[in-house]
Amino acid sequence: MDFTKKDQIMGIVNVTPDSFSDGGKYSDVAAAIAHGKQLVADGADILDIGGQSTRPGYQEVSPEIELARIIPVIEGLKSLAVPISVDTYFPEVAKGAIQAGASIINDIKGLDTPDMAETLAKYPEVKIIIMHSRKRNSQSLAVELADFYAEKIALCEKVGIPLANICFDPGVGFGKSAAENIELVRYPEKYRFENYPILYGISRKRTIGHLTGEEQADQRDFGSVTASLFLLNQGVEIVRVHNVFGMKQALKTWRSLVD
Repeated sequence: MDFTKKDQIMGIVNVTPDSFSDGGKYSDVAAAIAHGKQLVADGADILDIGGQSTRPGYQEVSPEIELARIIPVIEGLKSLAVPISVDTYFPEVAKGAIQAGASIINDIKGLDTPDMAETLAKYPEVKIIIMHSRKRNSQSLAVELADFYAEKIALCEKVGIPLANICFDPGVGFGKSAAENIELVRYPEKYRFENYPILYGISRKRTIGHLTGEEQADQRDFGSVTASLFLLNQGVEIVRVHNVFGMKQALKTWRSLVD
């Protein structure tokens, strides 16, 4: 797995009954595995499995519940020819997921959970996505993100996580205003830290609704694909999407016309 490779599409597999985007459509293990296989057939370069909804106002579930949801899905998908990512901020879930076959940990709390960094340092082969989701302070967004990224690099160095293993996510939709979220999408290179790869997950989010006027999450796919294509063309390495088929088709068409 190489985070620096361009035009990577991460497909989302929500194994939760309360997902904001698909209403728990894939909370059943068999349905989630079938969905993951379809995403790969549609062109996903990475699968991101989540056992906990992090929609606004979500109710946290325990690590034990999260593990029970995702482990069978990892085991059902790990034979596919794409890396498996797990969306979690619990150290024990990260450990269990890695042992089951995951090779990427996508941490929405950006290694802020106690012992998360130390746990991941024990697996130097595992890649890590570090997302910013802290409450905003009085600094400008650019300064705050830069400080956060520098802090996380220092933490990784301290515990022994190889810096080549990390990718940053500015956290569109997490603790930021509508204007800030749109700013993040409009100018991704402004919010890149040094030469570290970045991932954007904007699929079906309220930010797309602010741009299109569409209130229903599952009706935001065209806007999501458009914004994600814009981001890839601005140099973003990875986009995290629900509609992999549409994203892959849009990307192939665009590259065929401009390259």
